[in-house]
Amino acid sequence: MRPADPGPARPTGPAGDPGADLRFTPTYLVTATFAADAAARREPHRAAHLAHMRALLVDGTALVVGAHADLRASVLVLRAADAPAARAHLEQDPYWRHGVWTALDVVDYLAATAPTIGRS
Repeated sequence: MRPADPGPARPTGPAGDPGADLRFTPTYLVTATFAADAAARREPHRAAHLAHMRALLVDGTALVVGAHADLRASVLVLRAADAPAARAHLEQDPYWRHGVWTALDVVDYLAATAPTIGRS
């Protein structure tokens, strides 16, 4: 019988500390609740919403964007100066402006991210 595959190697930092290579970045975890009729309501605004999400990802404001498969809520991890600034990014989104999202819950979140090569 062969031993189980241990999976990919994990980087280790000083003295073998596996967490030494992580940076904890001040971020905000946002839950954007969908309207009950979101499946129908979102269609005319989806392309503009996706363009907005893409822009937040490209400029580094968003670390993660996505939605529950059942359209209960979107979940995002955003970099911002403070919670009101994180909320402001989403208040500009077509889903918020057109009632596809009905509530925005913004909470402080410490996201662990791998170091970016070539950046300090």
